[in-house]
Amino acid sequence: MTPASDADFPPDDEQVPVLSFELADDRYCVRTDAVATVRGLAETAPLEDAVDPWNAGSVLVGDARVRVVDLPRIVAGVTQTTARTDDPMLLVLTESDDSGAYFGWLVDGVDVTRTVHTSALEATQAPTRFILGRFEFDDGSAMLLDETAIHD
Repeated sequence: MTPASDADFPPDDEQVPVLSFELADDRYCVRTDAVATVRGLAETAPLEDAVDPWNAGSVLVGDARVRVVDLPRIVAGVTQTTARTDDPMLLVLTESDDSGAYFGWLVDGVDVTRTVHTSALEATQAPTRFILGRFEFDDGSAMLLDETAIHD
């Protein structure tokens, strides 16, 4: 796993591959160059029940320690109950923290990799510091997450 190159989204009208995934009833995506691997997790209850969703625990992936972010709780906010899937996945990112642990996002399901034109990125109605915008696909939309902003 190597560090992510640049958190800034490429300039208009470049083609960029993104990996889409689900959180509850919503679809999100992240640049594929920010993702090192995708793993299934056998036991997620301790991660899902952690007091701090920004640091829900850690797991080993190979020889690397991965600090888990419970992304459904981050995106849903503190006032909403998060429905859980039976087979959550862990997106292990290429970015690591100061201690050398990689970041991993607990997500409900992983979809497909798509190539998007950066000029197709639309503003969201209620932007947050870690949602860059929305892409429209033939089968629905996906909000693009800024993986670096989530971990700052």
